[in-house]
Amino acid sequence: MVLEWFQTYLVGQYQYVRTGSSASLATLIMCGVPHGSVLGPILFLLYTADMILCPHLKVDENDTQIYGSCRPSASLELQNTIIDCVDHVAR
Repeated sequence: MVLEWFQTYLVGQYQYVRTGSSASLATLIMCGVPHGSVLGPILFLLYTADMILCPHLKVDENDTQIYGSCRPSASLELQNTIIDCVDHVAR
């Protein structure tokens, strides 16, 4: 029952971009969730829960940028850790 509910929410969704009176064609979403959805942030947090590196890690609401906080001397280490995490998620 719950799986069917998630499937109806995630499968067969379309989205488009509108600015003023102009709009793009609706496009089928092949992965992810519709932008601006209520369930999207919850699913994203569940999916990325194991990526938390430190108390200051922040992922923005558009799911496109990852920020981390560290001492300047540890910036390369943080960068490599984030790259490893993103690679892991991509695989």
